[in-house]
Amino acid sequence: MELNLENINLYKSIMCAIIGAKKSQIIEFIISNLDDDKRFKYTIKELCDELNISKPTAIETINLLLEKRILKKIKNGLYQLNI
Repeated sequence: MELNLENINLYKSIMCAIIGAKKSQIIEFIISNLDDDKRFKYTIKELCDELNISKPTAIETINLLLEKRILKKIKNGLYQLNI
């Protein structure tokens, strides 16, 4: 299957159904804000303020990504993409 806009939108819809719209939004935001070293430099508060989401949702999503070893915490407000 070819990767195109229709497939990307389908993928996003499936992810929203599985993990929820807010968590999907957080993951998209992380991917969009990686630096050249695949690092994400936002605190939980900054993430909440930027996306207008609750702190528990942000923490739960970050913890899920840490648990699955998708992200590695370097220090507060600095995470490394691990894939």
